Amino acid sequence: MFETADPKHLYYVANRIRLFPEDEKVLIKLYQPLVGAVAVALYQTLIQNYDPYGIISDSKGIYSLQEQLDCSLKQLFNSLHKLEAVGLVQTFLSDNVFNNVLVFKLLQVPAADKFFATPLLASLLKEKVGVPTFHDLSHAFAQEAKLKEKPIKNAKDVSANFFDVFRLPGDEAITPSSDVVQAAQENKVHEVEIAKVNDHDSIDWDFIKQEYSRYQIPASEIDLNKEQIRGLIQTYGLSEKEFVDESLPCLHGSYSLNMRDISNTLAENYKRTNTRENVQTQLNEGRKKALATIKDMDDNDKKLLKAANESSPAEFLYKLKTQKGGITSANEKQIINNLHTQYGLPEDLINILTYTCLTYDTVVSSNLAYKIANDWLQHGVATAVQALQYVKKRRNSFGKKRPVRTYQKRVEKGTDWSKKKADRDAGISTEQLKNLFKDLNNK
Repeated sequence: MFETADPKHLYYVANRIRLFPEDEKVLIKLYQPLVGAVAVALYQTLIQNYDPYGIISDSKGIYSLQEQLDCSLKQLFNSLHKLEAVGLVQTFLSDNVFNNVLVFKLLQVPAADKFFATPLLASLLKEKVGVPTFHDLSHAFAQEAKLKEKPIKNAKDVSANFFDVFRLPGDEAITPSSDVVQAAQENKVHEVEIAKVNDHDSIDWDFIKQEYSRYQIPASEIDLNKEQIRGLIQTYGLSEKEFVDESLPCLHGSYSLNMRDISNTLAENYKRTNTRENVQTQLNEGRKKALATIKDMDDNDKKLLKAANESSPAEFLYKLKTQKGGITSANEKQIINNLHTQYGLPEDLINILTYTCLTYDTVVSSNLAYKIANDWLQHGVATAVQALQYVKKRRNSFGKKRPVRTYQKRVEKGTDWSKKKADRDAGISTEQLKNLFKDLNNK
């Protein structure tokens, strides 16, 4: 399998094939669900790009295929690999004076009966389209094939043969003349091969069987679980030797392969290895930023750091729990062991982590321990000194008294009516009032 990130990599098509309507129907109905529409378009584009009179210097870059298909380079090679897998295209890398050139050899689309007679293709099609659609496709192509020719029943072949009709002079019928032989050689054309599934297996099954035979695992067990083994090897990117070595703890002398245990073991080891690598990367980054001197450390902090550097995690945990009057549980020991063995945290950092957990709770719980460890790693804490300074900084920030808001009491003042004088000036004289009442009486 070949892939390049250079869109200028040259290519050319090595041969010509013809697609008849029947071939196109098989290509679209049966192959397209397997390889996708881009792959089918690539196959048809390569057919059209064949130039019988072209030379290597006329080769174009792969980018020209991208322009025709309007796809990315990743999509192009992904589609090409699918065409190679089902046998419609063969890819060769040809060396020349200047550089390597990709050569695509096209293979003829097989008839429907050949497709359904290939178990790998038929099984994959059933998985892609579903059982009902698969049966409909099979039935439709079978019916079409039967309609192409009517069966001949109870008949005898009475056709004339060549020698009944024609006569050749001398020994021409037995030994063809040189002219005939030369003409045959001149018109000899290489027939286009029919596409066949490229089922070449990259996994060395014989090697795996040989390795397992040392542990009395029969070859039939490998054959029985071949697909599961293949999936695990591809998922975790293992070699044959690595897979066997990783699965050895799961054998238990039973002369069989417990694929569930092997799968769980591989998943755990993979997560453990990758997590440990990520943790070590974070610790290394944190150590680069570590302070050369201890700042803002009192005598208690220095005493704590000394104990953290001189004690093992289990011993440090025991001392702290004893000082607090508690007991150390097996679960607490398991937590600190996992932090050291699985994730690779240094012992002094684990000790400060233990101390921090016990300042929040009476026991070291997994939720709290992993939460603090993640917080430290995300903030570049990689040493015991950094951890203690980080903890003190956070406590100081939370411990600072927030300014208290003072609210001034607002008292609404009432009206003191005793100080108010009546306004006797109504603005109307006595004479005017008399005239007003007189007018009212008249009305």
